[in-house]
Amino acid sequence: MRIPGWPKGEASRKVLYLLVTITVVVFALFYLVGYNHPWAEDPDFIEPRLTSVLIVFAVLVLLIAVLVTAWAVVRTMRRRRSAKADSHGVPSALIALGVTVFTALMLGVSFLMGASSAITVNGEEYHEEGWLKAANMFVISSLILIVVATAAVAFATIRTYLNNRK
Repeated sequence: MRIPGWPKGEASRKVLYLLVTITVVVFALFYLVGYNHPWAEDPDFIEPRLTSVLIVFAVLVLLIAVLVTAWAVVRTMRRRRSAKADSHGVPSALIALGVTVFTALMLGVSFLMGASSAITVNGEEYHEEGWLKAANMFVISSLILIVVATAAVAFATIRTYLNNRK
């Protein structure tokens, strides 16, 4: 989405700067204000005073990201209906379909592969199978996406190098 009168990419740049600034402020407050505050139920554990602020901030950022992603998908699908499948010789519809199918398959397979055995954190055992598998799904998917992104960058770099040599 482009705001009239702003250069291309200016809105996203300003949103990024705003988000980074808010994140730095929230984390600075989390670490600098009452970080050595003992937990009321067990004084051996430290509960920073602004833990709830950090959790609410993380949840809000996640919800906003999910909403923006859903909006972008709906907007793209509406535009794609009227657009042709190829854009300047690039099969954009096929690429979009491939990315969507790959992402869905990767998330599904990594959820099924995720371990569901109980773990102990701070002396407390967690054994919610669904949440353990979901956490593993995000870790496995992140690692897969990092490998795929690295391979794509390497492929593009090698291809560009070979094309420039000719």
